[in-house]
Amino acid sequence: MGNLLRAAVLIISDTASAVPESDKAGPLLAKTFSEDSNEAWDVEKPCIVPDDISRIQDVIQERCDNAQYFNLIVTSGGTGFAQKDHTPEAIGPLIDRHAPGLV
Repeated sequence: MGNLLRAAVLIISDTASAVPESDKAGPLLAKTFSEDSNEAWDVEKPCIVPDDISRIQDVIQERCDNAQYFNLIVTSGGTGFAQKDHTPEAIGPLIDRHAPGLV
């Protein structure tokens, strides 16, 4: 097959960042890309970060803003309504063109 698309899996969780073994979503998402994608994706090992706005933004920008960028970044976690959940606030400012209904 030609050039593979690159995917990053980002798990945003205070719990999983403290106890990585507690994360179930990261391995499942990575497995989905590797098994169900007709070998179209190169998936990095899932990255786990605490629910911290600057840390989330840093990790996403590291994966977007260089010559070895990722074609897709999938996030899981940090989207609840508790005061400690900041994923939407962290990712919103990084989006150049919003596509309501797709994200």
